[in-house]
Amino acid sequence: MLLPERIDEISGLSAQFHDNPDPYPPIGFCPFADHELGNGDTFGLYWPFGREAHEPIVCEIWHDEGALVPMFSSLRAFLDAAPHSRERPGIPDLSVDPTSPVALFYAARTANGAGQAQDARLLLQQAVEIVPEYTDAQALLAAVHRRLGQNEEAMRAAVRAIISPPCFGARPVQLLRWLGSLSTASQDLERDPIWRTRQRLRLVFGGAKTNDDYAAMETAIESYLEDRRPLRAVTLMQTYAELMFRETKSFQERYGFNGPSFLNRQRDVFLHELGTNRIPHLSQ
Repeated sequence: MLLPERIDEISGLSAQFHDNPDPYPPIGFCPFADHELGNGDTFGLYWPFGREAHEPIVCEIWHDEGALVPMFSSLRAFLDAAPHSRERPGIPDLSVDPTSPVALFYAARTANGAGQAQDARLLLQQAVEIVPEYTDAQALLAAVHRRLGQNEEAMRAAVRAIISPPCFGARPVQLLRWLGSLSTASQDLERDPIWRTRQRLRLVFGGAKTNDDYAAMETAIESYLEDRRPLRAVTLMQTYAELMFRETKSFQERYGFNGPSFLNRQRDVFLHELGTNRIPHLSQ
C-alpha cells in the first residue's frame, strides 16, 4: 500500500475500520480527523481495488446515505483545496481537481445531458480507470456507450456496474433489464457468470424472506475465482457483503451469513490472489 506525499499534514489518521465487522466502508479506507463533522461523515484515504501500488485517493463517508464518495484524486489535491482552512471542502469541480473521480462523473453527466456523449465517455473512462469499482460511473459509462452504438463496450461496463458495491452507487436495474433482453455477447462476456445469469437476477434487495440473487452472486464469486479473475471476485464479495449486511438478522441467519467470517474470506482472497492485505503501514 503506497502512502501518499504530505501524509504528515493530516491528523488522526487511523486504520480502525479494518477491524470493523461492517463491510462499509470497504477495507482500504483509512479515516482522518481533518474536517470531520462528528456525525459519522469523515474524509479518509482510500486505495481502489487493484490499485494498492498507487497513492490513495481521498473519499468522504456520507454516513446517512451509506455512500463512499471518491472526492479527490490525491491527498495533495485535497490539501490544496482547503489550505489552512476551517471550511469543509465540498465536492470539487474539474478546475479544482482535474482528475477527481466524482468531478469527472458530474462533468460527464452534464456533457451527456447536453448531447456530448463522446466527451462524457472520455470523462467516465478516466473516472473508472482511477476507481474501477465506481458503480455510478460504470453505469453511466454503459449508458453512454449504448448511446454511441458501442454495444459490446456497454455490456462490459454494465457487468462491471452490476458487480460493483452500493457504497459507490445505485443498483443498475435498468442496465440489468437491458442485458436480459440481449441474446448474444462477445466471447469474453459469454463466460462471465453475471452475463450467464442476467435473466435470473433482479437487483432488488430488502423486504423479502428470500432472494435468489444472493445465491447467484455466490456462484459468480466462485466462478470468478476459478477463472482466475480475483479482482472481480473481491469486488462482488464487497457488493454481496454490503447488501447482506443491510438485511435483517433473521434473513442473514437463513442464508448462513456471518459478517466477520465473510470479510475474513475476502481479505484472504486479497492476500493470496492479489498479494495485499489492504492494511497500510501507517506511521501516525
